[in-house]
Amino acid sequence: MKKSLLAVVLGAFAIASTANAGVYAEGDIGLSKTKANGSSKTKVEPRVAVGYKLGNVRVAGDYTHHGKIEGAKIQGIGASVLYDFDVNSNIQPYVGARVAANKFKYDNRVDQSYKSSSDTKVGYGVVAGAKYKLDEKWYANGGVEYNRLGSFDDTNVNNYGAKVGLGYEF
Repeated sequence: MKKSLLAVVLGAFAIASTANAGVYAEGDIGLSKTKANGSSKTKVEPRVAVGYKLGNVRVAGDYTHHGKIEGAKIQGIGASVLYDFDVNSNIQPYVGARVAANKFKYDNRVDQSYKSSSDTKVGYGVVAGAKYKLDEKWYANGGVEYNRLGSFDDTNVNNYGAKVGLGYEF
């Protein structure tokens, strides 16, 4: 999944570098807390996104590495719709919603050896934050988010976090 995602991101950057205005790329990193079955883990969580801006609405695809919890490594590919509020300032607040396909990969010990298995769950979330325009093309980004990563039997996996990052508008 990582190699194919890298190819998609690099391809998107190559296309975006030759495209007209509206296309943007963003990288974020932050602290997130993932909770499952009564346990929780706080960790650094990176995300990369490529999107298109249509007036005050942005649509983006992203990859997020959620890390490990309860023996599962979690990563997701998502899509977001964001609304930028026009406040006639270098600071532009936004809100949005996100859906994702989250892959849970497990290593289980069976008869003195490890067996890998994985499940893909549909998740959803909400985001809010603000962008600060650094110049005509670059902006700094900061935001908070909640993501429901998936459910297994009686276990709900939830993720809360705050991220900061940089974006570039082509």
